Amino acid sequence: MNRRRFLGAGLASLGAACGVPAARSTIAPPPAALAGERVTALSAVRRLLVERADSVLGRCRYVADLGTRRVLQPILVARRGESFDAVIENALPQPTTVHFHGLTLPEAEDGAGFDPVLPGARKRVRFQVKNRSGLYWFHPHAHGFTAEQVHAGLTGLLVVMDDDDDALDAAFALAPGNRLALAVADARVGGGVIRPYAPSAQDCLHGWLGNRALVNGQLDARWIVAPGWVRLQILNACNARGLLLAFREGETLVPFHLLGTDGGLLAAPRALERVFLYTGERIDIGIDVRGRRALAAVSLEFDPRHHAHGAAPRHRHPARERYAPLAAETVCESTSGGDAQDRLADGAELPLFALRVDGASAPAASSPPSRLSALADAGTGPQAPTRRIRLDFDERTGFLIDQSPYRVDEIGFTVSRGTREIWEIRNSPISMPHPMHLHGFGVRVLRRQGTYGGARRLATETGARFPSDLGVKDTVVLWPNETVWLEVDFTLPGDAAFRGAQRFMFHCHNLEHEDAMMMRNFTVV
Repeated sequence: MNRRRFLGAGLASLGAACGVPAARSTIAPPPAALAGERVTALSAVRRLLVERADSVLGRCRYVADLGTRRVLQPILVARRGESFDAVIENALPQPTTVHFHGLTLPEAEDGAGFDPVLPGARKRVRFQVKNRSGLYWFHPHAHGFTAEQVHAGLTGLLVVMDDDDDALDAAFALAPGNRLALAVADARVGGGVIRPYAPSAQDCLHGWLGNRALVNGQLDARWIVAPGWVRLQILNACNARGLLLAFREGETLVPFHLLGTDGGLLAAPRALERVFLYTGERIDIGIDVRGRRALAAVSLEFDPRHHAHGAAPRHRHPARERYAPLAAETVCESTSGGDAQDRLADGAELPLFALRVDGASAPAASSPPSRLSALADAGTGPQAPTRRIRLDFDERTGFLIDQSPYRVDEIGFTVSRGTREIWEIRNSPISMPHPMHLHGFGVRVLRRQGTYGGARRLATETGARFPSDLGVKDTVVLWPNETVWLEVDFTLPGDAAFRGAQRFMFHCHNLEHEDAMMMRNFTVV
């Protein structure tokens, strides 16, 4: 595979309308170092097409129309402050949305599912990138269809750059091809073919799990990198699988440095040998590959703590009664669970991708910079009121937030803009891990309590936190019987698009749980 170097990109949104945007007279191209035909300047996209590529297997893709050419499954890149103005066109046989995960967007541009784009319809989306540098992503969020469409391949990467990002690349003296943006998913593969999405009732309880890893849509993915530092920005794009990420050379674990999380760079790097990464979470890491020949990225074995048992009821979505599945398969209907060989248990070891080191070595720093950004420590502001939230499980109702099945017209609570809150979130002891995602706002993890032994051994930071808790987050995993305290700043931009009441969502990013009512709406006024 050709060397690729994926630097910056991102988004943050304003306004909505229909119609194709006018041609742009000036479009800043991606830096020349960003090799690869999929790398696309965010500002160059005029139309983002969502289409089904295979009606038998149900595979789908994003296509970026640049006016002069089309790019399949684009990796969008932009600097903070750049703008996006394009039409979302739905060529699927189902409703869809495009949710810009992790970005600070007004309700109209967030793609949360309140206003889905129907088959054959279009929606104009316009916004300016407001977030820190980091790896963000976009995916469907139509209620009842999210898990199926993400599994089908609708995952797009957005890499945002700023001055801190530039300084880190310069300090590493990265060779072309030594920076990669990677989306790791899993699929059920038989005979070299990705099988259609056809979850049983048990799959919809625990989450759809595959038996092979897909990285940027490819099985057995591998890249060639040059000796020196390699920077990897990695998204867990699985429907439900947690990843305990590590790198091996032979049987030896290779150390790396954690540089950033969901919402950008940490204040300082952390030296690690493994890191948890649940669905929707992202990490930014640096590895020195000088003197090495090949590395294998792997998810190590861990205890997934699936304490939920029984068969939660199937939640019927009215929209699913009107639209067929993407493939000729049923969804959450079968009670047989399929063949055990079709899926690898959550927590089982899983090969992810490979790096081969080739080329001449060049001078490089011996370690990352001691300071990566000016990010302040969490919890340094004045005291804030506490909001208590429960994650519940009941065999009669399934997984819920505060015992409330989701309704699209429900407003669970209201928050005043500009305020800060502490969210105390407790997971049920008879449940399972839930990666909880907050739309529109970054959060800071303050502390954890009740973390089980296997994970607690990795909680090396103050407040019993994981190293991956130290940065700005938008998705945070809660283990069964665990309580997590989050700090949330509800400040919104002063732009016209953010005026008035803004509706956002808080939900589980196990996508089968999301589709099965584990969501709440809230309003910022």
